[in-house]
Amino acid sequence: SYPCLRCCLPIALPITEQSAFQSCCMKEICHGCLLASAKRGMGESCPFCRAPTPDSDTAILALVQKRADAKDPLAIEFLAQSYYDGKHGLKQETSRAIELWTE
Repeated sequence: SYPCLRCCLPIALPITEQSAFQSCCMKEICHGCLLASAKRGMGESCPFCRAPTPDSDTAILALVQKRADAKDPLAIEFLAQSYYDGKHGLKQETSRAIELWTE
């Protein structure tokens, strides 16, 4: 299983239903840590890196693109999957997704 990078506890499967992806630092954080962070009054910032959470698809894509340009493999994977699924305001473009996956 995959551990939460904040509390180091294993995240139950399926991971995508038990955690949330933080685009600011490219980390999967469990729902428990997100809840604890919100209860501490940190609802508008990332529980891992403390950066303000992006509030729009444009802001998310800007953060991810910056990290992808620096060759961060998690950012490239996120961007490729977003193109493949047509998420975060991107049009579905399978050829671009494959291009990113094979970089």
